[in-house]
Amino acid sequence: MTDRTLLEAYADTGDSECLGIFLKRYETSLIRFVSNFLGDEGIAQDIVQETFLKVARRPGRLLGVRSFHNWLLKVARNQSIDHLRRVIRQRRHSSRLQQEASSQAAQADTAIETLEHSERSARVRMEIDRLRPKLKEVMLLKVQESKSYREIAEITGLTVTNVGYLVHQAMQALRSSLRDLREDT
Repeated sequence: MTDRTLLEAYADTGDSECLGIFLKRYETSLIRFVSNFLGDEGIAQDIVQETFLKVARRPGRLLGVRSFHNWLLKVARNQSIDHLRRVIRQRRHSSRLQQEASSQAAQADTAIETLEHSERSARVRMEIDRLRPKLKEVMLLKVQESKSYREIAEITGLTVTNVGYLVHQAMQALRSSLRDLREDT
């Protein structure tokens, strides 16, 4: 069954099995994107669940979009940004939360390093994580999710030209920070 057929069946009859099949198709990709964006797979799963709840509450809203995957990525991205804003507000009000966030960041870095297949790929990932949030975001969408500049623009609300510029900036920053890896080869 196509995605559209599954959504229409859920919207018309409330068939939760159809909704489950539809959501399962996108779950891995969304969790991977949000997890890498936020550096925390547990929070990523919560955000993806919230994204899916939006679909379950109003499936008809999704029927009018061109790309289900892009719409889901955009919703998950927006919820991730909202999450980051909440974390920033909480950090301002509590030094205890700052210590916990540092601990979580250290745990996330450790988790990323153990998942990497080699020291080189771990270094590249670390440098991507150090990019400014906007550069990191477009690089994750471009490289990890294989999205075109047009699709990235649709997801982020930027212009295609701006996406191209940000990808170029990110590549320049990575080229500079990874210079020593190129010299070793």
